[in-house]
Amino acid sequence: MAEENKTTNRPVTSDNKMYFEQYWRYCSSLRNWFVAYGIAGSILLLTDKSKIFEQIGSKEKTLILIFFVVGVVSQIMLAFINKVIHWYIYWGSEDEEFTNTRICKASYYLSECFWIDILADVITFLAFGIATVTLFIAFGKE
Repeated sequence: MAEENKTTNRPVTSDNKMYFEQYWRYCSSLRNWFVAYGIAGSILLLTDKSKIFEQIGSKEKTLILIFFVVGVVSQIMLAFINKVIHWYIYWGSEDEEFTNTRICKASYYLSECFWIDILADVITFLAFGIATVTLFIAFGKE
C-alpha cells in the first residue's frame, strides 16, 4: 500500500517526493541568496571597507539598512516557522497519539499554506528592492 499524505489522505508518489525535493532545493537556494544579499549589503554599509558608500548620507544609510534587516529577518522568521512546523509533523509521524493533538493538526495545516512562504519572499523582495533603489538614488544625488 502506498504511503498516504496525512493531511490530504492522497497517496504520496515518487513523483510527488521528487517535485517537493526540487521545490525545496530552489526554496533553500533563494533563501540563502536573500540572506546573503541582505547581510552583505548591511556589512558594506556599516563598515568603512567600501569607500563607495562614504558619499551616502546617514539618513539614507539608516533607511537602506532598515530595509536590508527587514528582508533578512523575514527569511529567518520563515525558516524558524518552517522548522517548528516540520518538527511537529515529524513528531506526529513518530507518535500516533501526538498526531491527534491540536498543535500537530495545525502544523499539518500550516505546512500546506504556501502563502506563508510567498508572503515572506514578497516582503524580502520588496524590502531589498527599496533598499537597492534608495541606494541608487543616493548615488545619483552626488
